[in-house]
Amino acid sequence: MQRMLALLAFAVVSGCVSTPAARDPLPVAQCQVGEPMVETMLYLGMLRPGGSISRFEFARFVETEVAPRWKEGFTILEGQGMWLSDQRGITEREPSHVLVRLHDGSADASAGIEAIRGAYIKAFEQDAVLRTDRVTCAAF
Repeated sequence: MQRMLALLAFAVVSGCVSTPAARDPLPVAQCQVGEPMVETMLYLGMLRPGGSISRFEFARFVETEVAPRWKEGFTILEGQGMWLSDQRGITEREPSHVLVRLHDGSADASAGIEAIRGAYIKAFEQDAVLRTDRVTCAAF
């Protein structure tokens, strides 16, 4: 739980907002260039009980769970997460990947994102996968 709160604090400081409840739609952006879109970021930790998630395992997850749901495209960023461990009383470091997707904000898009979160938690024994959403403008 502390790890989730630390990641959430990082996300808020970095300009992201928490995922709103399904009944609370995101505000529509007023774009001077491009079209209003929602940018979703999923923060995926690369450690699990007993070890690390290998590059091969992560690549296989992306090919089987992410790419089929996000055919329009997405970006994978590599990162280094940090969070305070209540148990050890120290700041832990954890390699991570951040999946970034621009979408229309529809219920179908959100359901696909939630399916990816659930699959990652199950496949790699994660406590949580942080999701952030924000309204933005995008021109391709």
